[in-house]
Amino acid sequence: MTEGADGESRAAVAAVRALAAAGYRPAVTVSGGLSMAAASRFCERRIDVPYAAKDPAGYAAAVRAELARPGYLGALAASDAALVALEVPVQGLLDKVACAEAARAAGIGVPTSRVFSSNAALRAAAGELAFPVVVKPDIKRFMARRVTGPEGLDRVPAHDGSLIVQPYLSDDLRGVLGLAWHGRLLGAVHLRYLRVWPLPCGTVAAGSSTAPDSVLEGRLAQLLADYDGIFHADFAGDLLLDLNPRVHATLPLAAASGADLVAMYCDLLQGRDPEPARGRPGILFRWIEGDLRSAVYRVRRRQLGLASALADLRPRRGTVHGYESLSDPGPMLTRLRYLPRQYRRRAERIAVERRPARPPAGGDGLAPR
Repeated sequence: MTEGADGESRAAVAAVRALAAAGYRPAVTVSGGLSMAAASRFCERRIDVPYAAKDPAGYAAAVRAELARPGYLGALAASDAALVALEVPVQGLLDKVACAEAARAAGIGVPTSRVFSSNAALRAAAGELAFPVVVKPDIKRFMARRVTGPEGLDRVPAHDGSLIVQPYLSDDLRGVLGLAWHGRLLGAVHLRYLRVWPLPCGTVAAGSSTAPDSVLEGRLAQLLADYDGIFHADFAGDLLLDLNPRVHATLPLAAASGADLVAMYCDLLQGRDPEPARGRPGILFRWIEGDLRSAVYRVRRRQLGLASALADLRPRRGTVHGYESLSDPGPMLTRLRYLPRQYRRRAERIAVERRPARPPAGGDGLAPR
């Protein structure tokens, strides 16, 4: 199990637990000292490696050296940086521009998009945009940002590649967590997002599995025809927002609903032929930390009443949780060790956002239309 980043991946924790439940002995790479997945009691071995984004060649060499040791079945990546550094042939899916083109060819709708070569080019076009918009990098380096006006463009993180601008959509959010293999979807779980975090552009904090959509599955199989492995796709209504060709934090929901994607994938790697599986509808998933933070955010902004927030957050029997587990508390305890670092980063971000916005070239705050 390899992340090659700060070790905060909830997906890596979920994958380690799923591997152990299927009878495997997971090893975890660690970059920077801390790792929630390596803190799991199910982690059999910890391997220190460089950061994938900072030293891709050193990271890839370290991972491959470890995989050369006897006893390994394969590797699961938990970040885009790891996929890029290891040169996994998924660049057409990681690049959001290329992926959008492939999605359209497969019959999957995508939001209307504009692509800018740099932050400066984006700011210069501020007068042409219909706010609010969502700004995201062509290859994931930071989370998508909702921008409500021209002044917000100055606070978009610097990015070496292109930036994509799309309209902010208020459609219901949903997702598909699945296993693609040789042009087929062998396993899939469909889910409806009840709440997300971070707000307003985030990932599922609470959701519920739904009945399979066979038409959508057929189109996803076409989009993923050249990819073999676990994936997660985000949708707003019928429009594809994001595609992650790697493990995802909702893996516990897949196993609980009857589609253990990790076990199926490992069977395939060993030449076995697992039965196709679809997740049962009606199973609840909750990432407790994200759900709490989402509720606090909305209550503070008077988007949600306190009584409604408490009703949303009340425990429900049969709910599947993310990394939070009393039987495997290591990831939770390690998560607490990240808090000082997070508060420091938040303070730095707020300081940057409070600086006066720089107008684009031209001096009037807006570029000519």
